[in-house]
Amino acid sequence: MNIIETQRHPLKFYATLAIGFLFLFALGSFMIFIGLDNEANKQAGNKYLIMPFFGSLVCLLAIWMVYSYWGNSPKITIDKTNIKIGNETFKLNSIKDVILTGKMPFRFIINFPMEGTAILFNDGRDKILFDDMYVNSYEVKSFLEQVIINKQEFKINTPKKVKISEFRFENTEVFKGNQFTSLRGVSLWGLIVFFAFLFIGKETSLKLGAAIFLSLLGTFWFVLNSWFMHYFELTKKLLIIRNHNFIWKMKAYNFSDINEVVFETQGNQPNCMRVITSDFRNKLYPAGTLRDKTWLKMKKTLEAKGVKVRNECIY
Repeated sequence: MNIIETQRHPLKFYATLAIGFLFLFALGSFMIFIGLDNEANKQAGNKYLIMPFFGSLVCLLAIWMVYSYWGNSPKITIDKTNIKIGNETFKLNSIKDVILTGKMPFRFIINFPMEGTAILFNDGRDKILFDDMYVNSYEVKSFLEQVIINKQEFKINTPKKVKISEFRFENTEVFKGNQFTSLRGVSLWGLIVFFAFLFIGKETSLKLGAAIFLSLLGTFWFVLNSWFMHYFELTKKLLIIRNHNFIWKMKAYNFSDINEVVFETQGNQPNCMRVITSDFRNKLYPAGTLRDKTWLKMKKTLEAKGVKVRNECIY
C-alpha cells in the first residue's frame, strides 16, 4: 500500500511545459519555413541555409525542454519500506541524509536554482525533488523529516488557519514601500494613464474592437503588476501578508507554524518572500515596492521573533 504518490503540478509543470514547447517549436518552424522560401533563397544565395539551421536548433531545444522537465520531475512513490523515484527503487534504510529545504540546480540549458529537497543514499547517489514541479511535494518532505530524520511514525500535520479576528486590534509593525515611486508602480500606472488618455483624448477615436483590446490589456497589466506588490506586517505572534492594490487579500501565519522564510528573486521578478510552513507547504509573495534597507530591517525583526530567515538576494 502506497503512503505517498506525487502528482505533477498542472500549472507549474504541465502548463509551463506546454507553453514553452509550443512557443519554441512554432518559432523554430517559422524560421525553417522562412529560410526555405524560394524567393528568399534566390536573394540570399548559399546563405539561405543559416535560417533553417538555427530554426532546427530551436525545434531541438523545444524537444530538449520536454525531456529535461520530465527527467527533473520523476514520479515518486513511497510505501512503508521503499521509495521509488522514476524507475529506480530504494530502501528507506538506505537513505544516508536528507536536505529538506534550499536551492537545488534544475538542469536545463544551464543549471538554475529552484527550491527543492536533496536525498543522499549510502551508495553515494543523490536524488533531487523540486517543489514547484509537484502539487504535493510537501508530503514527501514531511515524510522524510518524520520517518528518516526524526525516526517517527508518519502523519500529516496541517497548521491551524489564522482568523482575521485574532489580529484585528493588535499593533503591527509595517514593512511597506510606496508603489507610486517604485519602478514596478511607475510601469503599472504609467501605462494605465497612457491608455486612459487614449480613451478620453478628444483627437483620438477608438473603434470598439480597439477599446476592448486596450481594456483587456490594461486589466492584465494591472493584475500582473499588482501581484508583484505585496507588503508585510508583523505582530507579536504573526506574519501578515497584504497587497497594495488587492486590499481585500490577506494571509497570516503564526511564527510557530513557520519553518523558514526565504528572501529570493527569480528571473525578472522583484525581490520576493517565500514562506515555508512547518508542514513544508510554501508560497511566494513578490514585493516590488520594498527597498533593500526595509528587507534587511524586516529580517532582523523576524529573527528576533525566532523565525529562521534565508537571505538569497539582498546584501
